[in-house]
Amino acid sequence: MFKLSKVFFLIFILATLCAKTYGQITDGDTNVVITTKYQPDVIETKKIEITPELNELKVNSPEYNYNFPPISYKPKSVYTPVDPIFLKPEKDELLFDNYIEIGGGNYLTSYLNTSVHNTQSKYYSYGVNIMHHAANNSENPQNALFSRNKINLYGLREKGDDLYTELDFNRNVVHYYGYIDKQPEYTTDDINQIYNDITAKAEWSRKKKKYNNQMNVMLNLFDNLGENENTLNVQNSFSKRIRSDIFILDFGTTYTQLVEKADYNRFFVNLKPHYYFRYKKIKVDIGVNTNYFLDSNTNQIYIAPYGHLETDIIPKKIRVYVNGSGDLKQNTLKSLSYENLFLGNNTLYSNPYIWTFRTGMNGTFNKVVQLGIDIKHELIEDQYFFINDTNNLRNFVTISDDLNKTTLSGEVKVDLNKNITFNVLGNYHSYSPVKELKAWQMPSYDLSFISKTHIGNKIYITGSYFVTGSREATDLKGEKRTLGAINDINMAIEYRYKSNISGFLNFNNLLNNRYEIWNHFRSQGLNLLAGVTFSL
Repeated sequence: MFKLSKVFFLIFILATLCAKTYGQITDGDTNVVITTKYQPDVIETKKIEITPELNELKVNSPEYNYNFPPISYKPKSVYTPVDPIFLKPEKDELLFDNYIEIGGGNYLTSYLNTSVHNTQSKYYSYGVNIMHHAANNSENPQNALFSRNKINLYGLREKGDDLYTELDFNRNVVHYYGYIDKQPEYTTDDINQIYNDITAKAEWSRKKKKYNNQMNVMLNLFDNLGENENTLNVQNSFSKRIRSDIFILDFGTTYTQLVEKADYNRFFVNLKPHYYFRYKKIKVDIGVNTNYFLDSNTNQIYIAPYGHLETDIIPKKIRVYVNGSGDLKQNTLKSLSYENLFLGNNTLYSNPYIWTFRTGMNGTFNKVVQLGIDIKHELIEDQYFFINDTNNLRNFVTISDDLNKTTLSGEVKVDLNKNITFNVLGNYHSYSPVKELKAWQMPSYDLSFISKTHIGNKIYITGSYFVTGSREATDLKGEKRTLGAINDINMAIEYRYKSNISGFLNFNNLLNNRYEIWNHFRSQGLNLLAGVTFSL
């Protein structure tokens, strides 16, 4: 009888919830911006270490994350590795508990990174992270100078109900150095862009035998000289075990107040009930994803079915999956500004709704080779694109168009032995915009090669090679350019002198090629950073 109820539940979902429902809609701009999970830095010289390992899906947390982020959208002077999709990276290795890193580089680069936290506490953890990274070698704005500063305070209580709190402050400075050369010469003060970003968040979780609950509350204050935005976000995930199955209810709401020439307030609600169970050897997660969006001109509801099927074709080694759903992507001034640090003030806030269908496989063949393949097709309403404004600074604005996008992704990790690992990650994209001639600033492919080795327990070496295909660009006048392909080679060397002292030397952009990250905005050339790390 219980199995029969599952079948009726499945039929009910598929038969009744494949619709998009509308509330009252008035005339006017119905645009909001899409959210990206990417959180960029102005520049990052140290590379992220990727040493993936396969983890089995946990029944009490049925999450399926198979994302290949496009590396071309990272507004940095040098690239960093893309995140693996299936092969989850290990946690960063910490050489010391409390530490301080001090370094410098050839752009009169100053670098400081420190972490101080408590030790030997059974229930409580708290600490502070401070980071500073800046390039100040000249008064020439076209040298892509920057300054990145961050202070992070956190605390965790693990006694009964877990409670985590965090206060984060970021202050980033970049310059509109892609300006028209024929104009009068600018100074760095004339074209600087300063981002102040303050985030306070708290996470409360309760884990019981039959149910789990996790709540997140986040308040963000963001400004960039002339515009400021206040965002309040509340997320809650409740899961309850029903025999061997799990019922999950995900709820989220976001309120955003944007202050420019006039206030613009937006309100989002997301509700996603879904049911996780096993049918023979197949893992099934099925439900409904509902989005509600409200602003001064729009009152709109989207309803879409959600489903994920997964099974092992070789037990505990190779799995295949298929899934699909529709989702409304939210964005903020903060997420758009971090995606493109050279954004201007004439931003179109589009409201993309994305239907996503994907299938793939991933797993491990032996102790040496791990592999993942993914095919994804997206139907996107109101996808946004970055194009140049026609002012002297040539900063960026956004336009929107419907877009069909297909992505073929693959990842391979090879462990030759305990001392050598090799990781390859790549994406091939196909775009079909409806009105626009091209998918502006979006590459047709990107590749990432990372290799790591160490000699004894003293010398650790990481090499990386990042490739991004050519991209088409335009501006508001319709003038078009083709941005060349990007080839970026990097190397990082660490020498561990003692258990509490090490030195590092990073070479970025070894080809010394000032490629265009965005149209008219080039990366830095050969970039060196050297320093030492001490335990405290």
